[in-house]
Amino acid sequence: MTTPSTARRQSAAPGSPSTSTRWGVVLDMTLLVTLVLLTIAVAEVIGTRTVQLSSSVTITVLPLVFAVLLTMLLGIPAWRRGILRRVYSPRTVGFSGAFLIIIMLPLMARYGADVAPRLQEILSIGWVFLLQELGNLGTVVLGLPIALLLGLRRHAIGSTLGLGREGELAYISEKYTLNSDPGRGVLSMYLMGTLFGALFFSFFAPVLLATGLDVRALAIASGMGSASMMTAASSTLAAQAPDLQDTIISYAAASQLLTSFIGTYTMVFLAVPLQRAMFNLMMRGKDHLPTGHSAATLGARSTATEASTAPSARRLFAAGRYATFIGVVLLSVALVLFTQQVKLWVDPESTPITALTLGGLAALWLFSLLGLVIGDLMTLSRLPLVRDFPVLGWVSLVSLAGCLSWSGFVDAIGAVDFLSLTTPILAFAGVSVADRLVDLSKTSWKIAITAIFVFIGTYAGSALLAHFGLSVAGM
Repeated sequence: MTTPSTARRQSAAPGSPSTSTRWGVVLDMTLLVTLVLLTIAVAEVIGTRTVQLSSSVTITVLPLVFAVLLTMLLGIPAWRRGILRRVYSPRTVGFSGAFLIIIMLPLMARYGADVAPRLQEILSIGWVFLLQELGNLGTVVLGLPIALLLGLRRHAIGSTLGLGREGELAYISEKYTLNSDPGRGVLSMYLMGTLFGALFFSFFAPVLLATGLDVRALAIASGMGSASMMTAASSTLAAQAPDLQDTIISYAAASQLLTSFIGTYTMVFLAVPLQRAMFNLMMRGKDHLPTGHSAATLGARSTATEASTAPSARRLFAAGRYATFIGVVLLSVALVLFTQQVKLWVDPESTPITALTLGGLAALWLFSLLGLVIGDLMTLSRLPLVRDFPVLGWVSLVSLAGCLSWSGFVDAIGAVDFLSLTTPILAFAGVSVADRLVDLSKTSWKIAITAIFVFIGTYAGSALLAHFGLSVAGM
């Protein structure tokens, strides 16, 4: 007969399956962190590079771009030999994908701190932020005609509704299922956005800036609903206009928060009807999209289904779950500190590390965890707007509230180099998509071309409307 104490001794015995598994996890995580540290070091040594495309167009390539490229290229399945096969094991790739959002939380807290000093200014032109949300319809206005011209037909429904993020996935999944043509379209767009979205916007933002658009308008347009894409676009703009870095980051963060709140409603009540009308008009009877589910039924589920899938408080607030979160966020801020130190080694004139910096990192860690707790509490709400609001948004709001209550938080967080927050995230992002590179070969080249026009449509459309709004406001 095996007693509980005997079972514990057996499970801890050297060579037992649980012991070997535990050491396997430790080894895999050590290799992953080592890869990220080396990637950060190489990316920061390469530094910020500029590419002169013409006399008026200069593209700034930041270390974050080199970081994501390095970890993506090293993870190409055909190149995984020797130690790389262990570095890019299913466990490390899965960890990077599952915890990427948690790793991003300190950056989201930084965005809240950047908004706080300019909150009054942002509120005074709040209508401009609302106006530019209409620019997100550019995915349909520009992307749908191109997709239909390329012969995508119903694949175009999923691939042009938006940037293919979680909101579009949820809508298409519910209305058409992911096994349908629209479902395959939105999954392909999700893949394109995940692999290349941040890279595209880091190059495209400076191109639009060279056209004469207000850099503040481009900053507002950067809040497009994807944290990684927003970070890539706003960081590049900040590098192009360093005197306006704080304004650019705060405007982008405020726009991102607004999109988190109302982006789904913009999609359901504006983008979906517009897309349906354009599709039916352009297909000229060859195909027809019925009205189908009304917008009001989006997300509606039976009471039994809702009860069976709703998270329980016991599961949400399990000690083990939060211990993992605490450790991952601590790893994230430690990597930020390492990145800032590497920057100092490369350029002694960069942001120094002081006691204030350490206090700022501690504040980012605290706000991240508080945002996680509040986000979990809100998932128990019956209000969809509150329940579905992303944890990244809650972290930014917690940080904003904290910085409004005490300016010392703003000073401390400001001592943390902004770009040092971005490089580790993109290094993990490259690892997280390593296994999806195989899926890229299965994606139609037509989707790739459509994705370019979808990206251009949403960013250029929002930027033009924001530029118009700022002009009307006399700013």
